[in-house]
Amino acid sequence: MDEKARLRRFGYGLAITLVLTVAAGALFGTLGVSMALMAGLLVTLLLGGGLGKRG
Repeated sequence: MDEKARLRRFGYGLAITLVLTVAAGALFGTLGVSMALMAGLLVTLLLGGGLGKRG
């Protein structure tokens, strides 16, 4: 996967994380924010926007 694709997927994961965090904070409070951040990180990693293999 090239850098542009990985950066784009990271951006998608970041956007999903922000939306989840705001929604969960409004609905569930502090615990919801923690869970949304965890879910957003998981989505980002599953999309392939996390650490990439080099070389």
